[in-house]
Amino acid sequence: MRDDEESFANIMRLAGERPEIPLSVESRVYSRVQQEWRSSTAVPNSDRVYGEVRKSWRRGTLSSQLFRWLAPAGVVATAILAFVLLSTPQPEPAQVVATVSRVVGSGLASQQFSAGSSVKVGDLIATGNDEGLSLRLARNESLRIDANTEVRIDASDRFTLLAGRIYADTGQFVYRDKGLLIGTEFGTVSDVGTQFSVSVSTRSLDVAVREGRVDVTNTQQSYAARMGERLTLDQAGSADLVQLDPHDPSWAWVTELTPSLDLTGKSLLDFLKWGARETGRVLQFESDDTRMFAMRTDVHGSVEGLTPDEALDAILATTSVRYRIEADKIVISR
Repeated sequence: MRDDEESFANIMRLAGERPEIPLSVESRVYSRVQQEWRSSTAVPNSDRVYGEVRKSWRRGTLSSQLFRWLAPAGVVATAILAFVLLSTPQPEPAQVVATVSRVVGSGLASQQFSAGSSVKVGDLIATGNDEGLSLRLARNESLRIDANTEVRIDASDRFTLLAGRIYADTGQFVYRDKGLLIGTEFGTVSDVGTQFSVSVSTRSLDVAVREGRVDVTNTQQSYAARMGERLTLDQAGSADLVQLDPHDPSWAWVTELTPSLDLTGKSLLDFLKWGARETGRVLQFESDDTRMFAMRTDVHGSVEGLTPDEALDAILATTSVRYRIEADKIVISR
């Protein structure tokens, strides 16, 4: 209460002296109030009425004066607050750069993401044992994250691989240059229309190319690996390049994370091309008639949750077409 009185007294000092009530106004108010009281059954003491009227008048004058002093200050404060709110940059929402297309296993990543979840710039994806994640990027590229992997999303086409292994399929754009950039402690990996994997550990960087070409650049030198090659860089800066078949068993983990193909409006030929690409094999028809048949035949059903090999078995079982695997080829016959 004492604090309130002191605050009020300070406000009154700042407001300045109040003007005296004009005698003519005071007398007129007094006469009017006295007349009203006399008309009632109980007539109060006139002096007491005068005193009460005078106090009421002074309170009204004080309130009006205080309002006139505080109102402009309130307007100014409101204007300042509005200026601050409008001039302060508001944080932009994080950009969505990918959609989760498939989750395999259960663990750290599956608790954070599920099929259909959005992935944003700044997200850190960490997978546990026997767990994998497949992303569909903004330009329809596929990025697959193996178990025990940690990757940071820096932009729609930039990622940092902190540990583990990822696989990228940028589509059949052979002449696309540096569509994806993947940073590692050993250098930056960039693609030229390709399918490739990047694996990093505390000792080395391993880049395997299934199709196209991949460049690796660091502060000392630049390297390149092409289709069917695997490049390894170690901490000492030495590089080793060896051959690796596109259908080598080491690619098996990639097929486990293959996004399901939507068969709507797809021909049998479209489906077979997808199966060959996902398994790293060449599609071959025994005759032109068989190829034309595949082109004219539509496929139906769903391959949701199936690997490419399982999908080939399931779909071709409903047609008159047969297939067999010969080394690096899928041979189609009728």
